[in-house]
Amino acid sequence: MSALLAALLLMPVRPLADAPGLVAELGHGKPLVLHFFASWCGACRVEFPHIRQVLLDLKGPAEVVLVTIDRPEDIQKAEEMLKRYKLTSLRSLLLDAPDPDPVAKAVGEPKWDGTLPSTFVYDASGKLVRSFLGRANPAELKAAAQRTV
Repeated sequence: MSALLAALLLMPVRPLADAPGLVAELGHGKPLVLHFFASWCGACRVEFPHIRQVLLDLKGPAEVVLVTIDRPEDIQKAEEMLKRYKLTSLRSLLLDAPDPDPVAKAVGEPKWDGTLPSTFVYDASGKLVRSFLGRANPAELKAAAQRTV
């Protein structure tokens, strides 16, 4: 792979300080699905094949963003995971978040303790409408997201 192509595939690394503004920034006034994962997360590897098509189908009517909390030095592992599950067409970013508390506050779900995977569905105004803490049921995720579009 050429260096230029590799640079194009690299997901952006965002500092923890960006967490409070992510929902407003990423939603762009559209419904938003934020899916948190990590390359070292076994439950994430189990979940991706089950929710893959739902995430891909929601792209367009909603903004779908995959957020890894891998360490920045492990970004290649996260990118390889997205390639393995054929999710590279979705927007992704690495949130450098060694402490889950500020991230939990930023997503608006007080019950979230940083458990992975976790998926959050927001309406076009940025209001959290549904949380999936742990693995999401694909049909329930699809239904929750479709209610916002």
